[in-house]
Amino acid sequence: MRLNRSTTSSFSMIKQCFLLIATCLSLSLPAQEILPGSLYAADNLQRLQFSAQESDWIKQHRNIRVAVRNGWMPIEFQLENQKHKGVSIQYLQKISQLTGLKFTLVDYHDNITSNEVPLVTGIRGKHMPTGFSLLATPYLETPNAIYVASHNKLYQSEIQLAQLSHKTVAVFRNGPLSQKLRELIPGVKIKLVDIADEAFEYLDAGLVDAYVGNELVLDYHLDFHKIKAIRKSGITAITSTVFMAASDTDPMLRSILNKATLQIGINPPDILEVWRRVPENPLTPYLVSALSFFAVLLLIQLLKLYQANKKQAVAAQHAIWFQANHDFLTKLPNRFQLKHELDQALQAATHHPNKLGVMIIDLDNFKEINDTAGHAVGDEVLIKVAARIQSIILLPNLTARFGGDEFLIVIQQEASEERLRQLCAQLMTAMAPPFTIQQKSFVVSISIGVSLFPDNSLQAEELIMFADQALYQAKRTGKNKFILFNEGMHDAFTKKTHLSNELRYAVQKNQLHLQYQPIFNLTDLRCEKVEALLRWQHPEFGTLSPEVFISIAEENGYIIELGEWVFQQTIRDFEQIKQRFGPVEICINISPLQFSQSAPIHHFISSLAARSISGDHFCFEITEGLLLEPSSNVVETLNSMHEHGIKLAIDDFGTGYSSLAYLNKFKIDYVKIDKSFIKNITVNLNDQALCKTIIFMGKQLNIRLIAEGVETLEQEHILKEMGCQYSQGYYRARPSDLEDL
Repeated sequence: MRLNRSTTSSFSMIKQCFLLIATCLSLSLPAQEILPGSLYAADNLQRLQFSAQESDWIKQHRNIRVAVRNGWMPIEFQLENQKHKGVSIQYLQKISQLTGLKFTLVDYHDNITSNEVPLVTGIRGKHMPTGFSLLATPYLETPNAIYVASHNKLYQSEIQLAQLSHKTVAVFRNGPLSQKLRELIPGVKIKLVDIADEAFEYLDAGLVDAYVGNELVLDYHLDFHKIKAIRKSGITAITSTVFMAASDTDPMLRSILNKATLQIGINPPDILEVWRRVPENPLTPYLVSALSFFAVLLLIQLLKLYQANKKQAVAAQHAIWFQANHDFLTKLPNRFQLKHELDQALQAATHHPNKLGVMIIDLDNFKEINDTAGHAVGDEVLIKVAARIQSIILLPNLTARFGGDEFLIVIQQEASEERLRQLCAQLMTAMAPPFTIQQKSFVVSISIGVSLFPDNSLQAEELIMFADQALYQAKRTGKNKFILFNEGMHDAFTKKTHLSNELRYAVQKNQLHLQYQPIFNLTDLRCEKVEALLRWQHPEFGTLSPEVFISIAEENGYIIELGEWVFQQTIRDFEQIKQRFGPVEICINISPLQFSQSAPIHHFISSLAARSISGDHFCFEITEGLLLEPSSNVVETLNSMHEHGIKLAIDDFGTGYSSLAYLNKFKIDYVKIDKSFIKNITVNLNDQALCKTIIFMGKQLNIRLIAEGVETLEQEHILKEMGCQYSQGYYRARPSDLEDL
């Protein structure tokens, strides 16, 4: 990225020295607290009047723990080894002065609960932890601004949203802004990004025309990092609000905080004055030059005062440069440094024809380590993983921390396919031994995606993208493996992205329909059940089965809407099925994600009751994984199903997990033997033994068995002799539309 940073001026050097001194002085500080003090005279605020109950509550709960983020400048952040800073912290100080409450700051994490803290700051939109609710009034509301690259023709004058019509605009992924822009700007193309730096890179490379985001945050970011190649070119009418959220179990605290925020108000001017940044004045370079002269003189006096010398100044400069270009945890180069070094490596490989490999490594089970052992242990794991990678990947090859639990490697020596495969194998072998941390062992496996220059691409961004697609394929097909990128993989990824974009509108475009496949009782060959199977009539690819699009729906959150449509359609089809087949059961496949947001399931049950339809006519098919460690919400939903007579079937039994304890713990009505066991049952004695064991187990537990994928009379005969009760497959009936069933 070609972002210009003014790091050579004397003024910048002074600022960086002060930052280094502050960092050193802040080591080993206790937990940060905000204590009630006297009101500032300029605030023109009076202490709040509370009810007797509120006053008693404050006396009994003087110290309140507050969760704040540490990487959202200038709202709330924490530089390495420094205290929490930002708008949220100063706002809490005002609340403390008004209420007399003392606040203890703790680090926010995604799974924070009301048992850990009763108050969370920095809540945007609907992204809020479970068990918390927003206060009545936001404490910050800032406009969203338009940013462009200084070399873009859009920068020639102040621009409005209408000028972005049919342009490509970068927008932060987690928020409502993208939807609002689509509503306001005809033909706008949205590019979702995870962080501001990613958007700035797209702007500088010309991959997007503009970036729309929070003015306060982005102005501060540009100023803090001295980014000159990106400029603000317009202000929109769209605003972003930031709230505090209080625990649902503390109504008295909520009442007290609502009074305080109402009196302080939104956007306190004295706070915003501290953190707001303005565009650089044309005279600034001259002022900086003049100030630099005096700053150098001041620096000399400061260096004498602290008995420092030129070597210490150089060391401080290097330390700050290192912090800006390296990951503070693993000490590896970060994304900024990686981009710079990768560009240089590609230039060298172009001038002196040479192959170059890009490898992305992702830890397969890192989230489980964070969730079970804590983030401190997770950080230690990342440090040890980085060390093992560096023991294999030697200079001049480059290893960088790409973000989270991902590492990126650039191989500049002997980057043939064979050599890359050898390195991947060595890396996976190096990760095999357990990591010992705090006298506990942790096993970490890795997945690796690889792309090759010039075979796959000549561009850095594409090489990274292709390696990431190969990594996704490795994760999707079993993890703990490596895959080299190929063009077919890119085509599949592009098709999947295309399907994902169109699946979002499949319901409203009436592209979905149901087919039903009969299930026969092997005793008398009566059709006692039908399974509802979702089909997508795609305008380009024709009829698509769930195997193609259900995983896409689950990954992108569309599965809830699809599930609701299936529920309503089966209710509409019920009377016709009943007239044609009598009192048969309709089996509906349910995704585990539908249990995490179970309102549609409860609505389906209510709809049956409203139409006087007995739940006995329906059966939900789920996979084994849902019952291994079910949440209280899952258990509650299962109990509600049983109360209304809806039956439960385990689909694809035997393909996922070895634990069978859930069969005895929950009321299971049916087990469906997976078709992979049925396929070779006539010739494979092992498959026969497995099926016979599953059927015997079902009989002992009073669970009825359904064989899936029965395609021949011989298969059906063997299953019947084993005692299997039901047959489903192409031998008896294929899935059909209702009118053809």
